[in-house]
Amino acid sequence: MKKVLFVFTATLALVLSACGSSATPTAIPTVSLDAASEDTSSGGATASGVVVPAMKVELAFPTLGAVKTVEVAAGDSVIANQPLVTLDASILEARVKEAEANVIIAQTTVTYLKRTGTSQERLDAAAADVLRAEAAVDIAKAQVEQATLVAPFDGTIASVEISPAEIANPGQIVIVMGDLANFQIETTDLSEKDAALVQIGQIATVFIDALGEEFTGKVIDVARVSETVGGDVVFKVTIKLDEQPEGLRWGMSTEVKIETK
Repeated sequence: MKKVLFVFTATLALVLSACGSSATPTAIPTVSLDAASEDTSSGGATASGVVVPAMKVELAFPTLGAVKTVEVAAGDSVIANQPLVTLDASILEARVKEAEANVIIAQTTVTYLKRTGTSQERLDAAAADVLRAEAAVDIAKAQVEQATLVAPFDGTIASVEISPAEIANPGQIVIVMGDLANFQIETTDLSEKDAALVQIGQIATVFIDALGEEFTGKVIDVARVSETVGGDVVFKVTIKLDEQPEGLRWGMSTEVKIETK
């Protein structure tokens, strides 16, 4: 900060009286004024960040069950719809057979009522029973399908959190996978003040600590909803790198600067 000193001086005249006596001069104070600080804004928003796959997912079963098979291990490459983990579905499959048998019973009832010339009201009720039985079959088959976790996209298994014979609880994460061929950067502590300046398409510079190098990229997404980190309101910003550096790994820490002007 620059400081400008304004000094006001005054020359005091000596007034001599006829008797030869002199007056004592009055002190004039020195005035110091601080100049306004210069604008040091660099036109950029900075934040810490982390390397993440462009696509990532944590997979869990919606129902309780005993694990029958685990088809993959950490590091395996998988393709979309490939089976990863299956539960013992013997009870669920039995329910499918039971539901299919109920459909046959309901259809037989309709046939019998038609042959006996029953009222239309009873015939309509029997037809409705057929529809309910068919719906029960669809539900039972869907539950069987839910007993197998499949890969939602081509990618790499990051971790497997369960083994055969273990019990999988509803919502328990058992597989983590991602597209490790395409990484991007997500900020972790961009302030709400800086987030207001960030827009999609802005140029970003990313320093990757583990690689000791700096790379360029562009903002491709700004979170619509804030998060709270250590009591501070922050927004996640996603940056796509212009190139995929050799040796990049999921979870590496970064320092990000976004050119907002």
